Amino acid sequence: MQYICLFEDSQYSKLVPLVHTRTAFELRCGLFTPLERIIKHYPRVLITLFCRSYLSDILQERYPYHINNLHTADDTCLFLNGRAILSPPIPTEGPEEIGIQGNTLVYARLRGKNATKLSPEMFLTHNPIELLKGTVQVVNTHVPTINYFWDLVKLNMSQIEKDFALFVKEGSITGKLHEGVHLLNKDQIFIGKDSRIKPGCVFDAEEGPIYIGQHATIAPNTTVEGPVYIGNHAVVRSNSRIRGGTNIGEVCKVGGEIVNSIFHSYSNKQHDGFLGDSYIGSWVNMGADTVNSNLLNTYGNINVEIGGNIINTGQMFLGMAMGDHTKTAINTTIMTGSIVGFACNIVSTSYPPKYLPPFTWFSHHGIQIYTLEKALIVAKIAMRRRDKEMTAAEEQLFRMVFRLTEAERSSLSN
Repeated sequence: MQYICLFEDSQYSKLVPLVHTRTAFELRCGLFTPLERIIKHYPRVLITLFCRSYLSDILQERYPYHINNLHTADDTCLFLNGRAILSPPIPTEGPEEIGIQGNTLVYARLRGKNATKLSPEMFLTHNPIELLKGTVQVVNTHVPTINYFWDLVKLNMSQIEKDFALFVKEGSITGKLHEGVHLLNKDQIFIGKDSRIKPGCVFDAEEGPIYIGQHATIAPNTTVEGPVYIGNHAVVRSNSRIRGGTNIGEVCKVGGEIVNSIFHSYSNKQHDGFLGDSYIGSWVNMGADTVNSNLLNTYGNINVEIGGNIINTGQMFLGMAMGDHTKTAINTTIMTGSIVGFACNIVSTSYPPKYLPPFTWFSHHGIQIYTLEKALIVAKIAMRRRDKEMTAAEEQLFRMVFRLTEAERSSLSN
């Protein structure tokens, strides 16, 4: 039997606000998350997931895998960094070795005592490279590894192409095309079962593939320019412009103009307004004419604030990261390189600050704390509207995020 352990390491915190309620290996890039890609690469292996302890209950609810507990200590186990995007896969068979990229452990193929040295806490709080490099072979490797949210945005377009070529291979139309739909480069267009493409839509795959999942609806007069991914049960509203690099997760509803941006799942941007070079979490709702900037007037590199530090991203084009359960009012304008935290509420036509911590209520009165119980009520109502009930594990995690970020929020309100 072959074994894989997908782990989070100490660098996960650079991916806030997207990792408050999920692991780094559950973030979308290309057609899949790193976990989904691992499952496809290794269809006959037993999988263990190593994560932060407060995420263990929610992962046990989501997946049928061992959480924070290795299957075995006797056979070879391939440890894979959840921030790595593996295409092609690392072989499970072979000598004991670790693959590194700078100071990052990308993979470790270990057995026996070396495998048992590694625990979730070891990856999250220590440097496993120092622990292992004296006992096993060290190999320098070159694998795309996600450090910040803009890495996901930057790699998304090319990863859609790679995933399509590796796992889909060629176009296929099993959904319904209404009369008046135009397909350019049909061999690079996949439309899944029970999806509906309505009259006047144009799918242009001449610059990259287009993948539409099952039960999706593309409303009339919409233009889709590949490479693009639109997931199961997603809805794209009429007259939308879905441009290259767009990644729409499951059960999202979107409209307007979207370019090179990722929606995780269950989020809404149904109205007109531009969104570019951004990553949007789950259960987000953007009011009509919400827009963001993705380019400075100076055409300079964009700075982002993370953990109190200002980071030069090296990117000319970059929009924002927006955490789960955040809402924006109509006509909200968000500046280049913004980070909007988990469960925020923006109800002002003034520009919000470029950084908003979790549970921030921003209005014409300034910054206030969004009370936990009020935020929970709104989140549960939003989920019920999509026929989902918040589970006990999800509510516990919601409350945990509030507690973990309480000090940061309090400092802003003083």
